[in-house]
Amino acid sequence: MGLEKRFEKQKYLSTPDRIDLAESLGLSQLQVKTWYQNRRMKWKKIVLQGGGLESPTKPKGRPKKNSIPSSEQLTEQERAKEAERPAEAPGESGDRSRED
Repeated sequence: MGLEKRFEKQKYLSTPDRIDLAESLGLSQLQVKTWYQNRRMKWKKIVLQGGGLESPTKPKGRPKKNSIPSSEQLTEQERAKEAERPAEAPGESGDRSRED
Protein backbone atom coordinates (compact mmCIF):
# COMPACT_ATOMS: atom_id res chain seq x y z
CA MET A 1 0.00 0.00 0.00
CA GLY A 2 2.86 2.38 0.80
CA LEU A 3 4.37 1.85 -2.63
CA GLU A 4 1.03 2.41 -4.36
CA LYS A 5 0.39 5.63 -2.43
CA ARG A 6 3.82 6.98 -3.36
CA PHE A 7 3.40 5.89 -6.97
CA GLU A 8 0.18 7.90 -7.26
CA LYS A 9 2.14 11.05 -6.34
CA GLN A 10 5.44 10.26 -8.02
CA LYS A 11 5.93 7.97 -11.01
CA TYR A 12 9.73 8.16 -10.92
CA LEU A 13 11.97 8.11 -7.85
CA SER A 14 15.34 9.75 -7.44
CA THR A 15 18.00 7.77 -5.61
CA PRO A 16 17.53 9.65 -2.30
CA ASP A 17 13.74 9.20 -2.56
CA ARG A 18 14.18 5.49 -3.25
CA ILE A 19 16.48 5.12 -0.24
CA ASP A 20 14.01 6.93 2.04
CA LEU A 21 11.04 4.92 0.79
CA ALA A 22 12.90 1.61 1.12
CA GLU A 23 13.92 2.42 4.69
CA SER A 24 10.45 3.59 5.70
CA LEU A 25 8.85 0.40 4.34
CA GLY A 26 11.56 -2.00 5.51
CA LEU A 27 12.47 -3.03 1.97
CA SER A 28 15.72 -3.06 0.04
CA GLN A 29 16.44 -0.38 -2.55
CA LEU A 30 16.47 -3.07 -5.22
CA GLN A 31 12.99 -4.23 -4.22
CA VAL A 32 11.65 -0.68 -4.46
CA LYS A 33 13.40 -0.04 -7.77
CA THR A 34 12.10 -3.28 -9.27
CA TRP A 35 8.56 -2.68 -8.00
CA TYR A 36 8.57 0.83 -9.50
CA GLN A 37 9.82 -0.44 -12.86
CA ASN A 38 7.13 -3.11 -12.98
CA ARG A 39 4.43 -0.72 -11.79
CA ARG A 40 5.35 1.87 -14.44
CA MET A 41 5.08 -0.75 -17.17
CA LYS A 42 1.63 -1.73 -15.91
CA TRP A 43 0.61 1.95 -15.69
CA LYS A 44 1.85 2.72 -19.21
CA LYS A 45 -0.03 -0.27 -20.59
CA ILE A 46 -3.25 0.96 -18.98
CA VAL A 47 -2.71 4.53 -20.16
CA LEU A 48 -1.90 3.53 -23.74
CA GLN A 49 -5.07 1.42 -23.90
CA GLY A 50 -7.03 4.53 -22.97
CA GLY A 51 -7.92 3.49 -19.46
CA GLY A 52 -5.89 6.12 -17.64
CA LEU A 53 -6.34 9.83 -17.12
CA GLU A 54 -2.65 10.71 -17.31
CA SER A 55 -0.33 10.29 -20.23
CA PRO A 56 2.95 8.43 -19.75
CA THR A 57 5.85 10.81 -19.36
CA LYS A 58 9.56 10.56 -19.06
CA PRO A 59 11.23 11.61 -15.82
CA LYS A 60 12.32 15.22 -15.53
CA GLY A 61 15.84 14.57 -14.41
CA ARG A 62 19.20 14.53 -16.03
CA PRO A 63 19.19 14.49 -19.81
CA LYS A 64 20.27 11.39 -21.66
CA LYS A 65 24.00 11.06 -22.18
CA ASN A 66 23.88 11.62 -25.93
CA SER A 67 21.46 14.56 -25.85
CA ILE A 68 24.17 17.03 -24.82
CA PRO A 69 26.67 17.73 -27.59
CA SER A 70 30.32 17.06 -26.81
CA SER A 71 32.93 19.80 -27.14
CA GLU A 72 34.06 18.16 -30.40
CA GLN A 73 30.50 18.29 -31.76
CA LEU A 74 30.20 21.95 -30.75
CA THR A 75 33.50 22.78 -32.47
CA GLU A 76 32.30 21.00 -35.62
CA GLN A 77 29.02 22.95 -35.51
CA GLU A 78 30.93 26.24 -35.19
CA ARG A 79 33.13 25.32 -38.16
CA ALA A 80 30.06 24.53 -40.25
CA LYS A 81 28.53 27.92 -39.38
CA GLU A 82 31.77 29.70 -40.29
CA ALA A 83 31.84 27.91 -43.66
CA GLU A 84 28.30 29.12 -44.39
CA ARG A 85 29.14 32.81 -43.80
CA PRO A 86 30.16 34.86 -46.85
CA ALA A 87 33.83 35.78 -46.82
CA GLU A 88 34.78 39.50 -46.62
CA ALA A 89 36.32 41.06 -49.69
CA PRO A 90 40.08 41.83 -49.47
CA GLY A 91 40.75 45.18 -47.87
CA GLU A 92 37.41 45.26 -46.05
CA SER A 93 37.52 45.02 -42.33
CA GLY A 94 35.14 45.60 -39.50
CA ASP A 95 37.13 48.68 -38.39
CA ARG A 96 36.08 51.62 -40.56
CA SER A 97 37.38 54.35 -38.23
CA ARG A 98 40.55 54.85 -40.31
CA GLU A 99 38.74 56.10 -43.43
CA ASP A 100 39.95 59.70 -43.78
